[in-house]
Amino acid sequence: MIQRNSIIIAVLFLLGSVKIIAQEQLKLNLESTVSLASDDISPMWLSANEWGKYTNEGGINGMLYANGEYDLLNKDLFSLSVGTGFVLNTDFNTSFLYEAYVNGHFWIVDYTIGKEANSWVAYNDRLSSGHFLMSQNARPIPKVTLGFEDYRKVGFLNNWLEIKGGITQGVLNDDRGDHSRSADNLLLHEKWVYGRLGNTKIQPYVGFVHSALFGGTRPDGTKLDIDFWPTFFAKGSAKLGGGEETNAAGAHMGLWDFGLYFGTEKYDLQFYYQKPFADGSGMKIWNRRNKDYVIGLLVYPKNIGWLKGVSLEFIKTDVQSDYGIPDPLYPPESEKSGIVWMEHIDEYASTEEFMRANFPHYTGDVSGWTEHDVQAFLVKEYNHGYEYGGRDDYMNNGTYYNGWTYHGASMGTPLFHTIEMAQKYNGGVFNHHLRFINNRVTGFHLGLDGRITNTLDFRVKSTFTKNYGSYSEEFEARYSWNRTENYFYEGGKKQMYTMIEASWRMPYVKGLQLNGTFAYDFGQLYHSIGGRVGVVYCPFY
Repeated sequence: MIQRNSIIIAVLFLLGSVKIIAQEQLKLNLESTVSLASDDISPMWLSANEWGKYTNEGGINGMLYANGEYDLLNKDLFSLSVGTGFVLNTDFNTSFLYEAYVNGHFWIVDYTIGKEANSWVAYNDRLSSGHFLMSQNARPIPKVTLGFEDYRKVGFLNNWLEIKGGITQGVLNDDRGDHSRSADNLLLHEKWVYGRLGNTKIQPYVGFVHSALFGGTRPDGTKLDIDFWPTFFAKGSAKLGGGEETNAAGAHMGLWDFGLYFGTEKYDLQFYYQKPFADGSGMKIWNRRNKDYVIGLLVYPKNIGWLKGVSLEFIKTDVQSDYGIPDPLYPPESEKSGIVWMEHIDEYASTEEFMRANFPHYTGDVSGWTEHDVQAFLVKEYNHGYEYGGRDDYMNNGTYYNGWTYHGASMGTPLFHTIEMAQKYNGGVFNHHLRFINNRVTGFHLGLDGRITNTLDFRVKSTFTKNYGSYSEEFEARYSWNRTENYFYEGGKKQMYTMIEASWRMPYVKGLQLNGTFAYDFGQLYHSIGGRVGVVYCPFY
């Protein structure tokens, strides 16, 4: 009932705004679409990177979308706009309030409060495969954001440095299910900072992006404790205890982002090289075990009439610090249990006594052993020769089962598959340990958009991936070396996602546009053909 009332309020706001358009500045967008897919899963590019506006369910789906933004005040020192939007589906029970926000700037600081379909981090999700974090894939999340949305020149350095960044505090208020490790009203903390060289034609830059989940309430009513500053800095918390004391408070994801901007009379170009991480060791950019990346190139030609933009990307997320389990564990015959921390050795008179008490089966000579010798022993005997700290499991977390999802969709790259999607193409034969069943992916992406005539635009996306599933599925558990029998993603499953879209602006009706999209996914995961036709009306642009 609350959601239905919210949608009605949004409709009344839009209708009321139309009446006063002659006096004030209003942006209004109305869209009606019908989509059709041959499979239970619609082709990915029919719904991905669209802010959760379209369903990824197969069959026939109809949708009415409307949003509006109204400028209340626009001054140099202070500006204020309000916006709202809603999605009305043929199944009214799945309709939802899409946006409800205020935004603007105060002096040099930009701000947004509420649910707004806007990412300050993503580059061009319309053309790319989607930003690894804080993408345009899931629905807008209710949050407060402060910072610099675009690069600002640093005057006291004679503009040789430009910076941008921001901080967000939000809440994941969707229905996150009844899994024992789910948590409703989960808190979301995000921050990012970028710096690039100014006053030059070639502008290299470096950026750091961090996202954290914390707090929330379990299905049984248990509230999870919060320790904000350790979560902010990804440090351990004695207040929370357990794994969150020895590792970090909350759940963490992030990336390092390196690149450059370059512009000429013929084109503008952006190159980027991103390194994702899911723990403190991965955050260290010199960490040789962090072998995953997203390498991308965005090119915007200026003198090619039919081509407006090109996106090329190479994606690799299959290593995730490799096979070694995250931490060493005491064996069953030990007098201790849980994770082996090196400081535990100090509780014994000597390293030899520690070894004899906790690893009695080992009959070798341990006299004179150092902590380094103990670590080498654990790696060889219990971790198949791999270093500890592996199986990072991007977008997943053991404390928060749903990980980085909102209303079931990835809050980052859409190339990762949740359990719900994987069940549709594999019948549900999974361990169900974590939400993202398939997050180890390699692939190549090509995106194009351009103009065929003055009134006819096009957009093309084509993405090839090889899917290796996840460590939590390849093995019976994250800390287990027992492999899952008949592991579905064994050896990697190849998949292709394709889409072509045409948009025709009607020459005799200002703001009216007809859209048509055809998409086809095929490969070793599933086959699905689908399309969408729609009418968009933006009367005041």
